[in-house]
Amino acid sequence: MANTTPRELAYRTLLAAERDSSRYIDDLLSEALQHSTLDPRDKRWTMELVYGTTRMKLQLDALIQVVFKGRYRKAQHAVKVLLRMGAFQLKYMQTAEHAAINETVNLCKQVKQNQARGLVNAILRKIQALDLNQLLSEVSNPIARQSIETSHPEWLLRKWSERYETEQVSALCKHNNVPPRIWVRHNTLHVAQAEFEAYLTREEVEFQQSELLETFYEIDSAATLLYTAEFRDGWFSFQDIAAGLVASIVDPQADEIIVDACAAPGGKMAFLSELSEGKSTIIACDASQKRLLKVNQNVHRLGLKQIDVRHLNAASDELPQAHRILLDVPCSGTGVLGRRPDARWKKQITDSTSLIKIQTSILKNSWKSLRPGGLLVYATCTLEPEENWDLIDSVLDQLGNAELESVAVEKLKPYVDERGALATLPWRHGMDGMFAVKIRKIT
Repeated sequence: MANTTPRELAYRTLLAAERDSSRYIDDLLSEALQHSTLDPRDKRWTMELVYGTTRMKLQLDALIQVVFKGRYRKAQHAVKVLLRMGAFQLKYMQTAEHAAINETVNLCKQVKQNQARGLVNAILRKIQALDLNQLLSEVSNPIARQSIETSHPEWLLRKWSERYETEQVSALCKHNNVPPRIWVRHNTLHVAQAEFEAYLTREEVEFQQSELLETFYEIDSAATLLYTAEFRDGWFSFQDIAAGLVASIVDPQADEIIVDACAAPGGKMAFLSELSEGKSTIIACDASQKRLLKVNQNVHRLGLKQIDVRHLNAASDELPQAHRILLDVPCSGTGVLGRRPDARWKKQITDSTSLIKIQTSILKNSWKSLRPGGLLVYATCTLEPEENWDLIDSVLDQLGNAELESVAVEKLKPYVDERGALATLPWRHGMDGMFAVKIRKIT
């Protein structure tokens, strides 16, 4: 894809995701951009098109189906991708309408879909005149209407509506449908703060240091930095500040053994090492050998010391004895739908049942390896109570010698719930939704 155009790169990325549901759009796009010669501006435009088309897929399909003759669901993946791309440019991007249509029609030929040119041209011209509000007014069921309006699955909206107010659900969906804030974590073990800030300035990146975690900076563009030598040399990592808050409450200390039991891809593990100035021994475990490759890549790129990467399943294998354990367990991920554009389409209402079994097994098994007096942090990136407090309440008495401990950091008070757990809410706090509870093994 070295000499491809932004639209062609976007098309091939979206088509690959459509054909293989096991692949995530983030990984596909990152691979495509890495091998392209697009300049940073074109990369940003491509990212907006790919992520936006992915987020708004349900709504775009609803618009297309109004004017599509025949069974749209049976249309080829290639045709669907072309139509969605064109419709997204018409309704959401600053692209001139004639350019959105003409360039999408021209793209048909470039990607060997010449037979679709007439159809794409006709459909997009009709969509150009379509009014979303008119379409919504014809949908009587409020959840179905909200599903189209916000491009979220109906089952998920019904679930949220059971415990959140209407305004909160709307605010959450709105948060999920805009590009997320971009945060980088400065690697203090590798480069001084002044030198890192000078680098950002040199790259013409606007930045703002966080008041919560001083090594975190909000920046205005990822595309500019992602392929620089400084990133390859481990000066910084991309990580949402909410994930950083989870790692920070583990509070790693020098000369302690810390187990990150579900470590892949390694972002929190790396921050734990940086927080301890490389003086903690961190054992990074994961059940997936493939995902551990990313952990090792992070260790190597960031130059981390005293990291022991092990292929262990925290739900069943015996873990090393530790002073502190971080359990960032597999979860339904409803707190990070804004950052993972395609995740809302990969989830099902039945997912939580199997996940709760895994989460419970991980917590019970890992607890055995926590030393007396030690601290375990159970964390998820979901908003669903059955995977958070409900699970903790159902398991706590079974652990033995377990005592809940409130997050008592003064700066974090606005992000701590009434029972003392870290609980960030995307629409309220402007960051990913994370839950983290501290459990102490009393002696």
